[in-house]
Amino acid sequence: MRIVKTLALISAIALLPLAAHAADDKEKWEHKAVADKPQVVLNPAKAYIAVQGDYQVNPLLMKRPNADEAAKHAAKRAEELAKEHEKWAKKHASWKKEVALLSKGTPASGRPKEPQEPTEANFSWPRYEQVHTVHIGPQNRFAKAEGGASTYLHEVEPGEYVFYGNVMAAVPGGLCACLGTVAFQAEAGKVTSLGKMRLPWIESLRGPKEARAKTSLDLPEGTTSLAFAPTPFADPRVPADLVVVARFMPVDRMPNWFGLEVDRVMPIDGVMRYERGKVIDLTAQAAQTTPAVR
Repeated sequence: MRIVKTLALISAIALLPLAAHAADDKEKWEHKAVADKPQVVLNPAKAYIAVQGDYQVNPLLMKRPNADEAAKHAAKRAEELAKEHEKWAKKHASWKKEVALLSKGTPASGRPKEPQEPTEANFSWPRYEQVHTVHIGPQNRFAKAEGGASTYLHEVEPGEYVFYGNVMAAVPGGLCACLGTVAFQAEAGKVTSLGKMRLPWIESLRGPKEARAKTSLDLPEGTTSLAFAPTPFADPRVPADLVVVARFMPVDRMPNWFGLEVDRVMPIDGVMRYERGKVIDLTAQAAQTTPAVR
């Protein structure tokens, strides 16, 4: 119970207001947890993501746009900027008339403030990733075991996703993997397994009281608050031939859009390591040393 309470304390921010900004008014951004039922039917047009943990976890994923999606998002932003500029032009014209009616001796404090012109630089519009978020857990587990072990299976749109951190929807706080994280492809008709998600600080609380880390800053050298461990995903309700292991790709930095505590994903063999805080891509080296399949 203590582990669950601590997870709630470090889980994240309310992102729901961002849903008002869609890349396309006609777009429906939908995803859902696969329920724990005796029989499961997977939609071949959708992609599925499996995450495991020794306890309940709250991974936040964000879909990254392909070229077409990025172009549509940029076009929508330009359209909204044009609308805002049109509104500003009317307000600015009214402001000029109002100022013209004032006497020259009117102090600055008594003059109306000039409306700010919306420009490319100052127009606020969310990034594609911010409005294409996928919250997984901590409830709606696909499978659970004694001691809190949890498995999540989530239905999403096919595409590339980035792991943003341990973040619970509509709850203040959370951890952002802003200083180094991973992305992966989720293919239609496949179950992409991320393995086991670990929270080393939470795990430290299970040990002797004198050895527990008071904060994430008290963890041993080289240990961060976020990690993934290779763990096979298998469930009799899911055909084994549909399950693929996520091919992680390193991501150097992510903006801390929501003011969360920042950290990074621990190094992953064959994927990435860190050198003076910079992410070093190991996937190219791994590809060069892997013999071609004939």
